[in-house]
Amino acid sequence: MTRLAALLGVLLLACLGAAPGALADTVSNGVTYTVVPDVRSGVSPQGPGEWTVNYEKLAGGDPVVADAINRILDDEADGQVWLFAASASKSSPWTFKTQGRLQFRPLTISELWRGQYHAVELPNMPVDTVATRVFDARSGIQIVWSNLFVDEQAGLTRLGALTKEILPATYPTPPLGGWGEYYAGWAPVERNFRFWIPTDAGIEIYFPEGQFGREVRSITIPWPAVSDLIAPEFVPITS
Repeated sequence: MTRLAALLGVLLLACLGAAPGALADTVSNGVTYTVVPDVRSGVSPQGPGEWTVNYEKLAGGDPVVADAINRILDDEADGQVWLFAASASKSSPWTFKTQGRLQFRPLTISELWRGQYHAVELPNMPVDTVATRVFDARSGIQIVWSNLFVDEQAGLTRLGALTKEILPATYPTPPLGGWGEYYAGWAPVERNFRFWIPTDAGIEIYFPEGQFGREVRSITIPWPAVSDLIAPEFVPITS
C-alpha cells in the first residue's frame, strides 16, 4: 500500500507539473497569447495549380505586439502563394501545400513553415519547402541579421565558416558530388542564411532543397559561437 501511495503521489506530481508547462508554451516576454489558425488557399489563374498555406497567428496578449507580428505573418503567407503561383509550371498540374507553426521562447516568437511543391508531370518532384520569420516579443519587430548582429557582414562570415564545419558533421553522407560541389551554399551572403529560428541551443538554420542537394537540411549554430557578435539589445534572447 505504501508503494502504491508513493507511485500515485509521483503520478499526481507529474500531472500537476505538466499543466504550467502546457500553458507556458504560448508565453513570451511574460505575456500569454492564444494561437489561432489562418489559411490562404486558391487556384492559379495562370495554370493548372492549387495552393494551401496553413499557418498560425496570435490573439490576445499584447495587442500591439500581436498586430505587428500578425501583419508580417500574413505578408509571408501571401508571399509564399505568389512565389509559387508565379513560378510554377503552366503545363503540369501542381500543388503547393505548407504548414506554419508558431514557436515561443522567453523573449522571441517565431514561425516555421514546412511544405511541399509538386508538379506531377515534371522530373525531380516533389520539392520540399521551408520558410521562417522571427520576432522580438518585447516589441513585435522582426529580428533579422542586420539587427541581430552588431556587424551584419561579420555575422554572415561567422555563419558561413561555422556552416562549412557543422553541416558535413551533421550529415555524414554528402550530397551527390560531395560537399565541395556546394561551396557557394555557405558563402557569407544573406540569401544563404535567410531561414532560421532561435532555439535554446542556438541559431537553427534551414537550407532549402537545392542549396545542399535534394533535401531541406538544418544545423544549429551554438549561441557561444556567435555571442561576441550579438547586438547588446538581443543578448537576452540567447539564454
